[in-house]
Amino acid sequence: DRAARGPPPYWFPSPIDCKQTNLGRVMEENGPKLLGASYKDPISSFGLFHKFAVENQEVYWKIVLKELSIKFLQEPMSILDASDKSKKGGTWFPGAVLNIAECCLLPRPSQNRTDESTAIVWRDEGFDHYPVNRMSLKELRTLVMTVANALDTMFQKGDRIAIDMPMTCNAVIIYLAIILGGFVVVSIADSFAPQEIGTRMRVAKAKAIFTQLCHERDFM
Repeated sequence: DRAARGPPPYWFPSPIDCKQTNLGRVMEENGPKLLGASYKDPISSFGLFHKFAVENQEVYWKIVLKELSIKFLQEPMSILDASDKSKKGGTWFPGAVLNIAECCLLPRPSQNRTDESTAIVWRDEGFDHYPVNRMSLKELRTLVMTVANALDTMFQKGDRIAIDMPMTCNAVIIYLAIILGGFVVVSIADSFAPQEIGTRMRVAKAKAIFTQLCHERDFM
């Protein structure tokens, strides 16, 4: 009903494309086991799979957590605790403790991500006509740990550390390092004037800031 539901989708992915998505891979691997003969493919069985996920949250989310290679420092007591009616939507993963930066830096067997897999692809400012640079997961982890260890010698867990940088490879390393070290990231747009940067640091009570001396801009 176009009047009630709006126009139909303009584009549908092909069956092959669907199977190559994150959800498609999960459905192809687990759909036959969870839905039995009812499972056909990621497109036609999407509704059934979604219904199963809603009605069987413990089963579904354990699959998702394994797929994402989430490493808990303390395992959750359950997937969803809906016992406290004052909390709309309940409490997801009660009791769980994790460091999401650590999860980003670990190999992911479910997706064939190894230490030698490419983690970052970038090109430095002013080198638009040069080949792109690539950094492996192992190289990224080493650099992140170096920065995190340095921060740990100067600050306390929970301290706020600001970043005022464009989206460069170094900014990614610093961002992950702050989180890995147990600190709080204060993101500041690199376009802000010095006075505004100072204001945001005072409001956030940041103990330090990462920045760079200049930005290269091509106005041609």
